[in-house]
Amino acid sequence: MGAVQVLMGLYATVLPFAVLAAWMAVALWDVSRRVQAAELGRGAAVGWAGVVLVVPVVGAAGYLLAGASLPRWLAATYVGGGLLAWLLVLAVTAGLGAAG
Repeated sequence: MGAVQVLMGLYATVLPFAVLAAWMAVALWDVSRRVQAAELGRGAAVGWAGVVLVVPVVGAAGYLLAGASLPRWLAATYVGGGLLAWLLVLAVTAGLGAAG
């Protein structure tokens, strides 16, 4: 197993956690900002925060795509870009594994 395969395998393992952390941070930041601006009630904020924290991938992506006050294109870029980057790394890793 070459150094590139090891590096890509490590990256493919760590990348989903980094993407999830970014999604959760942006989602929770947006919830707190909306509460401070009185756009969102405290009950709804607790509900969204609970969904983001308890159902991490689906909750964070769902909030960004459905409930966030971010522009639709920006939320779609966050979610789609994270998924695309992870799938690209998986494809490259699988190609390196098949070639080696």
